[in-house]
Amino acid sequence: MDIEVPRGQEPVKLSAFLALALPDAPAWALRECLKKRDVRRDGARLGAEDLVVGGDMLRVFLPKTALARAPQLPVIYEDAHVLLVNKPQGLSVHEDEGGGDTLLARARRYLEGRGEDTRELALCHRLDNQTGGLLLLAKDAPALEAAKEAFRLRTMHKTYTCRVVGCPQPREAVLCAYLKKDAQAARVQVRAQPFAGAQRIETGYQVLREEDGFARLSVDLITGRTHQIRAHLAFIGHPIVGDDKYGLREVNRAAHVRGQQLWATRLEVHAGGALAYLEGRVFEVRAPF
Repeated sequence: MDIEVPRGQEPVKLSAFLALALPDAPAWALRECLKKRDVRRDGARLGAEDLVVGGDMLRVFLPKTALARAPQLPVIYEDAHVLLVNKPQGLSVHEDEGGGDTLLARARRYLEGRGEDTRELALCHRLDNQTGGLLLLAKDAPALEAAKEAFRLRTMHKTYTCRVVGCPQPREAVLCAYLKKDAQAARVQVRAQPFAGAQRIETGYQVLREEDGFARLSVDLITGRTHQIRAHLAFIGHPIVGDDKYGLREVNRAAHVRGQQLWATRLEVHAGGALAYLEGRVFEVRAPF
């Protein structure tokens, strides 16, 4: 398999990098790989003590039995052009979000294990590390272009399920506000009125049922800004259960909840170009809470 060392990575020993990049691989397989110098960079074999840096492309040879034991990717749909998965919670989608084990890395391993070319494999959209659910990947450039255009035009209809503190009133509404991202603090700010650097956001919701001081909602992400659902619902006084960043930690601890209860549960495809054959297809998964 081919692994690119995340750009910006400081020099690190190969043994340490592989342990982070391939957390699903058995320890014995990594030891054997390093002992046999079965890692190559530009055709040259590397040893456990050799340093790798950001941008290096490594070709790693692991025993097939080791790859077979790795957890399977939760694939919901697949064809020659796309791969739709149910992303686990707590897994970053891309190397830029922390490196090591990522959704994209798992997808590459899954496809490479069957002999597929993954050079053009790419994410069509993203989900936060702590948000699980349906995530679409493209296997080739035409599919990626069609998907990104559909997401840009908002014709791809994504629906989320979440649990929040309290019960919003009215029970169904489209919320409008303004959001500003603070990249340095890794959070966003939401206000009711326009303010400097803010973008308008719209979030639709419907109460599905009340649950002993909490409510289960179906959420329509009309605009797609960073942390929009989490921050917008917290702004109206109904934070997502399990969300410590925008929510109520004391409530989360009292409820014995680990991880935010927000899941991308439905994707309705409306796209042209290379993905026109999927027009109108609906894919759904259940939220695990």
